[in-house]
Amino acid sequence: MRSYTTKLTVAALAAATALSLAACGPDNSDPAASGSSTGAAPVPTSAATGAAAGGAATGGSAAPTGAATGAAAGGAGTGGAGATGGAAAGGGGGTGLPQAGTSVKFGQPATVDFNDKTSNTAAKLQFTVSAVAPGSLKDFQDAKANTAGLDGRALFYVSWTMTNLGDTKLTFSAPDSKLKVYDANGNTGSFANPVGSTPIAKCTTPSFSGATKGVAFKGCDIVSFPAGSTPVMIGYGDSTDITKVQAAWTK
Repeated sequence: MRSYTTKLTVAALAAATALSLAACGPDNSDPAASGSSTGAAPVPTSAATGAAAGGAATGGSAAPTGAATGAAAGGAGTGGAGATGGAAAGGGGGTGLPQAGTSVKFGQPATVDFNDKTSNTAAKLQFTVSAVAPGSLKDFQDAKANTAGLDGRALFYVSWTMTNLGDTKLTFSAPDSKLKVYDANGNTGSFANPVGSTPIAKCTTPSFSGATKGVAFKGCDIVSFPAGSTPVMIGYGDSTDITKVQAAWTK
């Protein structure tokens, strides 16, 4: 009887041991080990992904790229605009006062080339701008000249002397039409000479009839500027480049 009971006890212990071993076998991992293996691996993986995506790609790359783009767009762009703004501020129309081939003072002569495609005329001239004086709308009214478009504008009289140095006749041309009058910002004034037979007594433009070699003419042109502007330079336009002047006169 005792032997039978002992056998049953041993059998029961063996069965319990077998069940315990089966529960901890390779197909049924320990929950703690499973949690450590499954949870620990995603953490570094996620951290690496986050570092690569957010730190290096998004944070590291996007920030410098943004800075570079900002520097390029804001720094260079603003600087460019500043340069451009500086140029515009230093010269009207964004061009500024043009450089001249010859720079002289009022009253001094300069040699220039005059080309007129309309009259097929090409001549070499000696031009001298002698003075620039303020004009008056009253001078127009006294001459009963048309004042359309001149209200509120500043008028100036540009006096000059011209001598034809060549054999070309200038009868049907206007050498003074190449004059350009600039204010301090590089803006050019508009010619305001009256059209017709009502010249302004204080500023008249002569006829160039008979302007052969060695003949000198004295004349005056009227220019207008927006109120507040004052001429600082008179130039004689370049024959081939409208942005340049062959000669410039200043005080």
